[in-house]
This record gives sequence, C-alpha cells and structure tokens, in this order.
Amino acid sequence: MTKNNPLREKILNAARKRMVKFGYRKVTMDEIASDLHMSKNTIYKIFSGKESIAQALIKGLQQQLNTQLDNIGKADKAPLRVFSDSVSLLRKELGPWFELFFREIPTELPSLWEEFLQFRNEKILDIRLLIEKGSKKGAFRRVNPAIATEAYLGALKAVTNPRFLEEEHLSFEQALDAMLDIWSNGLAP
Repeated sequence: MTKNNPLREKILNAARKRMVKFGYRKVTMDEIASDLHMSKNTIYKIFSGKESIAQALIKGLQQQLNTQLDNIGKADKAPLRVFSDSVSLLRKELGPWFELFFREIPTELPSLWEEFLQFRNEKILDIRLLIEKGSKKGAFRRVNPAIATEAYLGALKAVTNPRFLEEEHLSFEQALDAMLDIWSNGLAP
C-alpha cells in the first residue's frame, strides 16, 4: 500500500493518539481497531502489526521534522533565530512523544530507538554549520564549532534519555529548556 493511502493515514492517526497518550506497551491492535470502528484484519492488510505501525509513526515524525526544520533553515533569518526556532519546533513536536512512547521504545523496540537516535544525531550535526555561520556573522561569540556541537550533542543525549528523564522527574520540555539555558548562557551568574 502506498503512503498516501487515506486508510493508512487514519490508522496511523488513531495509533499516534493512543501511543502518545498511553505509550507503546499499553496500546493494542484491538483498541486501534475499535477507535476506527473496523476489524483488526483491515489494519493487518496495511500493517503487519503494532511494531510496523510504530515504525511508520517514527518515519512520519522524522519526515515532518525534516520538512519543518528545512523550512526554518531556508528562511532568511539570523543564525540565532534559526537555532531558537529549531529548538522550539523540536520541543513542541517531540515533547508529547517523550512522556510515554519514547520512554518505552528503548526496551520494547531497541532497533527503532537506535534509528531515532541516528536521526537525532544527524540533525544535531546541522548545528555545527549553524554555529560556524553564526560565528562568521558575529551572532555567536567565536568558539570551536566542533566542541560547541559536541557539548550540545552530549547534553542533548543526556536529557533526551528516557531513563534520565524518569529518574530526575523531568519532562522532555523541562530538560531541554534547562540544557539550552546552560548551553547558551553558561553557568556564571
């Protein structure tokens, strides 16, 4: 079935609502079918199971983020504004996913989690180019772009780790806001 199949999109929308709200583990194919007033067999004609639905959801999320981040990058904005708008977008779009879904995916679907981490890392490398551009334009102070990017990436890896968020009783948004504050303002008063 093609990606522009309206039934496929209906199934993904219903699954997204449930999986973001309840997490991956608690959602069943029966519940998705019930939400759509259709049989599971209809869903199985398009998706082989809950795992393939989760994979399609993550792929769709990545495509959506790529499109939106590209649009931000193409706009004629100062590098600091591009950085700020990009982080705001990620905060808004990824925040709900981290509450339950991404907390379970590392253990439930580790290969899918690894794919998401690879996507995240690729997006972070775009930060290096932005830092270089911002330094040249005087929007950022002169820093080593590789070190600044690695510091940012390391901090982001830490605060987007579902176990860290759970242990520290933080939402994704709270952790991201704190990390960005420290990264952009430093520790000095």
